[in-house]
Amino acid sequence: MSGDWIAGGVRARGLAAADLDDMAERVALTADLDAARAALGQTKWGLHLAEVTTVGAAQRKIFEALLWQLRILAGWLPSEGVESVRSCVMWFELRNIEDRLAFFAGAPAETPYELGRLGIISRGLGGTGSASEIRRLMRPSAWGDPGGEDLYTIRISMRRAWYRRARLAAPELRVWADAAALLFGRRERLAHRTGGDALEPAPISLPADWKWASATPWSVEDLWQAEARWWEQVREDGRRLSHGVIGSTGPVIGTIAILASSAHRIATALEIASGGGSTEPIDAVR
Repeated sequence: MSGDWIAGGVRARGLAAADLDDMAERVALTADLDAARAALGQTKWGLHLAEVTTVGAAQRKIFEALLWQLRILAGWLPSEGVESVRSCVMWFELRNIEDRLAFFAGAPAETPYELGRLGIISRGLGGTGSASEIRRLMRPSAWGDPGGEDLYTIRISMRRAWYRRARLAAPELRVWADAAALLFGRRERLAHRTGGDALEPAPISLPADWKWASATPWSVEDLWQAEARWWEQVREDGRRLSHGVIGSTGPVIGTIAILASSAHRIATALEIASGGGSTEPIDAVR
């Protein structure tokens, strides 16, 4: 491993350290959004929450904080490490594209997530005026041609491209990507939408501790539990990987998992807090 991997591993450990303590549980115990923002205080997750007044805006600030941390991490890594981070950060560009398409349909304009050098087409999105122009941007890029200009076709195409890129970026990401694509594809099938065939991967071999994803006969009513379990297991895998040897990929991929799962849990906790909070563990009230 190069010196960049060692530096990146040290930086990753530093970014992950604070999130080994579950801040989301404390946020979920608060009585309202104001109390939740106070609980996050001067943590890296709460620095910009004072300027928002709604749960949705607060959750977006949490994800902006996640993106900033991932960009910092990428700055310490060699090119192959940057690719691992970029494959995860594609979610933010996916959201930028969806927000832009929603704007064309009459939704309020959203401030795009700032991806910097990790972006693929985000810099050009602001100059687009139609779905066809977004398709032209996507076609020669890593997103590829979505095959249509309606929102659903583009959404499914982006998720398929994201899944494929993540699973190729690192062996550790492959398992998470396979399980996520399987569950998302199952959701589309249960809703009788056409994207299931495009998303649910061909027969895959998940490790023993992930077999539940393919073995469980999910229904519409309990599929939300699959998403919660996916996040819990990614967090567990991330904790284990973060203790790997500095200079290996483990601490970096583990940190990505810990930070992403923390952001997801805190966003969930903010919604719980806005409803009056809960005395139960966060996983019991999702």
